[in-house]
Amino acid sequence: MDYLNNYSLVTVILPKESATDTLDKAFASYPGSAVMLSARGSISSNKWYSKVFPPVNPEQQVVELLVEDDKIDDVLNSITAAGHFNTFGTGAVFATKCEKALYLGDKGQGVSTNGVGNGVDIDYKSETTTIYCIAQKDKSEAIANVAMKEGAPGPTVVFGQGRGIRDRLGLLRIAISPEKELIRVVVDNYDVEPVFNAMVKEGKLDTPGMGFIYTMPVDKAYVSLASVVGDKSELASNHQIIKAIDEMKGGTSWRMLNGTAGDASVPDKKYLLDLVRLSCVTERGKGDEIVDAAIAAGAPGASIAYGIKLGSEESKGNISLSKEMEVIELTVSPKVVDEMVGKMSEAAKANANEDVYFYTQQVPKALTYLG
Repeated sequence: MDYLNNYSLVTVILPKESATDTLDKAFASYPGSAVMLSARGSISSNKWYSKVFPPVNPEQQVVELLVEDDKIDDVLNSITAAGHFNTFGTGAVFATKCEKALYLGDKGQGVSTNGVGNGVDIDYKSETTTIYCIAQKDKSEAIANVAMKEGAPGPTVVFGQGRGIRDRLGLLRIAISPEKELIRVVVDNYDVEPVFNAMVKEGKLDTPGMGFIYTMPVDKAYVSLASVVGDKSELASNHQIIKAIDEMKGGTSWRMLNGTAGDASVPDKKYLLDLVRLSCVTERGKGDEIVDAAIAAGAPGASIAYGIKLGSEESKGNISLSKEMEVIELTVSPKVVDEMVGKMSEAAKANANEDVYFYTQQVPKALTYLG
């Protein structure tokens, strides 16, 4: 395999109403790997009627793109400045190192920014972690809510499909929907354990077919996502106050309570350690054979999200159409990655599918039902 090891995945979370404008200001051209997914945010309310009415779910756009490591700072600065992330509640951007990347076909042009963040001194956080949770569709709101109660900024939820695990549950499969929702939240390392554990408990993620949760380290992040809506007369939200104290104290260690950061684990739970997330992006409608090949090679299951390829717009009459893509994610042992990528690549080539690329990232900790 001719792997590349000089790439990182940059993830951008933007409000839907400002996403197009922000991206146009930030990028002169997109790399061939830029995919945009429709999502919704999670904001709780401190009003009395929040117990009667459902929570607010602002529409968002999530952009994922592979970027060469020597261009990471330029991309992050351009997005942060174009999105005005110094204003609370405007979005987030973070970069996670890829261990391996592989393009089956032409990887397309390189990323090019408009340089709007050149010369701007931006204070990115390095001690942060992303928690990803694949949950039943009707559980995602409650899981997102408990994450916010434990101090996480507003989680982002993307609709998806599950493959593999449900198919092996026999008659129980009729009670498990293939429709999933993919919850992601970026938290300070100090808050990972309480947020992770609360999400596990609320989603019953240690029971059959209920989901999967894992962590991934973040190299650089700037997160300005709202999680609470209150009176406009309030001077600051709780998250703004905590962030300000972090800056004054020079870190998050002041949050320590009696010398601990809360429970270090969920009692009686067996964690999966040192795994790898293998992601495969391909044209929509051409992923079934790739997923089948991965499961045949030993993958326990796959989650699939759908989006469009940025920079792929084609005009047909008066209509501009973008190429639809699917993002396939599998969490596996690092020992099987090469064989699995080989089998998935063979399946893609057998169907003359060359618009495919892979990348892998570290998953230090995960949890699901193990039987």
